[in-house]
Amino acid sequence: MNEPQLLGRSLKSFILTQEFNRFEEFANSCMDFRYIGICHGEPGVGKSLAAIHFSQWEEELVHENAIDELSPKKKKVIKNCKGALVTAPVTNTPKIIRTEITRRTFGYGITLAKSKGEPDLCKRVRDVYMSCPLVIIDEADRLNINSLEEVRSLYDQYQFGLILIGMPGIEKRFSRYPQLYSRIGFSHEFKRLSDDEMRFIFPKIWASMGLTYNPDQYSDVEALNTIVRFTAGNFRLIDRLFSQIIRIIKINNLQAINKEVVEAARKCLIIG
Repeated sequence: MNEPQLLGRSLKSFILTQEFNRFEEFANSCMDFRYIGICHGEPGVGKSLAAIHFSQWEEELVHENAIDELSPKKKKVIKNCKGALVTAPVTNTPKIIRTEITRRTFGYGITLAKSKGEPDLCKRVRDVYMSCPLVIIDEADRLNINSLEEVRSLYDQYQFGLILIGMPGIEKRFSRYPQLYSRIGFSHEFKRLSDDEMRFIFPKIWASMGLTYNPDQYSDVEALNTIVRFTAGNFRLIDRLFSQIIRIIKINNLQAINKEVVEAARKCLIIG
């Protein structure tokens, strides 16, 4: 199993898991073959975080000017970026969706052309929309039929790879729209962390908190097993539970995590 990397917010919360590796393979396939892919999974398993981490999208690419020289920071951004990330708004129309997608692909394409040293401004603008290799739409469940038709039209027009991320059942819903469904090449179910993977990852989280996990220490093993049982592999709950554990340890000036600390942290959360 690959060594996890801890990144992100209060807990450095994004963890490069086996499930992310599977998502990465799926996303690369959509990008390479310019297919439509559907990614679905339960709430809190890490779909959105995986999309953010994979795409490395930066909103500042949207504001790129076609004339200005690239800054070193912008060169780094475009080098790392694999495509545009769009979160479907709750209220959406075809016009809103077209604007959200085209402004991102335009910004990406302009910056990419400049990074390659393309001197012809007209060529930059003419080819710009064809330059973006991948568009990821998160919360795709929110898209109505007209917005989905607009997405399909843009996909046909600009030939980018497309990933639609949503809840379980989204693939059945899309099957009712044959023009879109016939273009879908890949489907990926984003699953919860397995018990074995959690037991591998959690000691690394211990270490990131400045604590040592001792597999020969009963209290450490008991605490780990309690976390595994409470969170059941839900990435969002793991993040929130450890955030509360950090808070409790800090308030009480503790040097270890035990079952009582985990249960106290759990009482602060709503765990379904």
